Amino acid sequence: MRRVGDATGSEGPASGRRPTPSDRHGPPATADRGPYGPVLSDGHGLSPGVGRGPTRRSRALLRSLAPLVWRSLPWVALTAAGGLGLLFAASTRLPDQTPGAEVGLTVLRVTALSGGVGLAFLLDDPARHTTAASPLGRPYRAGLRLAMATSLLALWWTAVLFLLPGPTRPPLGPVTLEALATATFAIALATATVRFTGGAEVGKGAAKWLGAAAAVAVLVPARWGLLTLPADRWWEETHVRWAVLLAVTLTSTALCVPEPLRRRSLRLSPSGRVRG
Repeated sequence: MRRVGDATGSEGPASGRRPTPSDRHGPPATADRGPYGPVLSDGHGLSPGVGRGPTRRSRALLRSLAPLVWRSLPWVALTAAGGLGLLFAASTRLPDQTPGAEVGLTVLRVTALSGGVGLAFLLDDPARHTTAASPLGRPYRAGLRLAMATSLLALWWTAVLFLLPGPTRPPLGPVTLEALATATFAIALATATVRFTGGAEVGKGAAKWLGAAAAVAVLVPARWGLLTLPADRWWEETHVRWAVLLAVTLTSTALCVPEPLRRRSLRLSPSGRVRG
């Protein structure tokens, strides 16, 4: 005679039901179990490392990718723009009489524009359609380029400021803010062009837009524009606008760096229905 509750398929005394396969073989695998063993979970089916910065594998890929990205930077454009800016700054030492701070401000603005033109070529990548299939997404690849360019830009701007004689230097804080906004504006133009076009080399278009924006800034009256002098009463208000421009361009860059979403195309099926 079979006993109640044994493993032969009869009902158990406590549950009053027939045993199921899960009762015989243990609980089913959950989201907390990986393919090779249990994985710690935060209670929502995700491991603690998901969504919390680059993983160890991503960091290793970044280290291996860094030399390749360094060699692929647009060195011709960056060197030409940086060298031209240094020449502009060094020109203030040529006259017998040291120029004033207003001349120095104009020279630094032209120098910052020259650096911005070089940065417009930063995301040029002839192999863009090949590198799109790399394990690291565009934010990582673009972030590497931006990190390398930021360190070079800081060294370059420091050298530019030291080339100006002391009496020729304008207030360094406001003019550095202008240079940063110009640089981020150029990078924002480049990232937007990469985001919304399929071109591999976007620097020429971004540089043209940067030049057009500079021409418009020159034509706008000082009261409402961006190019005022330290003696003007709108000097502080102008640099509030420069700070807003810096924040807007940084936000635009952050939004345009990720890969674009796949576009959906609508087509009609033979039955007349619209398919996405």
